[in-house]
Amino acid sequence: MHDSRRFTRRLVGLRSMLSLFMLTAATGLLVGCNIVVPVAYVLEGPGTIPAAYELRETTTAVFVDDPTNAFPRTALRSMVGVQITDALIANDAITSNLMVDSRDVLSLSRALETSNDRVSIERIGREAGVEQVIYVALDGFALTLDGFTPRPTAVCSIKVLDLAMGSRVFPADDPNGLEVVGQIREVDPSNFQSFAKRRRVEDDLAMRLGRNVAELFYEHERVDLGENLGIR
Repeated sequence: MHDSRRFTRRLVGLRSMLSLFMLTAATGLLVGCNIVVPVAYVLEGPGTIPAAYELRETTTAVFVDDPTNAFPRTALRSMVGVQITDALIANDAITSNLMVDSRDVLSLSRALETSNDRVSIERIGREAGVEQVIYVALDGFALTLDGFTPRPTAVCSIKVLDLAMGSRVFPADDPNGLEVVGQIREVDPSNFQSFAKRRRVEDDLAMRLGRNVAELFYEHERVDLGENLGIR
């Protein structure tokens, strides 16, 4: 619980920052993202970061939601979900026999939704036959934050719901969820000159976001300092 609160404090305020870079030039956010992590790296040194929350060993599904249609392609929802699921299994956060395919969960949610009403996360989980849902709500997804400088960035909010208990179990103290950022260091501007190359950058950003979400649930290596400073 202590690790969860500490992790939450480090990420508090990113939703307001997201609103800022989506509406205006993103210099402030970019500086924030590029400085905060290196400072933590310098203060705490290299090594590993503990899991912010340990998932319960029970049937689990990842549901990636896009309430504001921020993803440029619907396929990216599946890509994020698959990346999270695969990383959780690969890093022993949960066993494969307990995980439901996130693509099946997306298909189920589409089948349950109507044109007027959104289906609840709880109902999706029950219909999928799971007791635990990792809910990922996308808040923003952009390849450039000022209109011309390549800086692929995505932000989402994370919740873990225990359907057997009927409550949110993570984060314990924030009903809005824990904010997670995925960002790719400087991208070659030539990757923005063709539709196919832009799609590859979008895919890479979706994968990065999925990886960062999954790392909440298992011990992992501290972020590469060079990645955040744009060192090639």
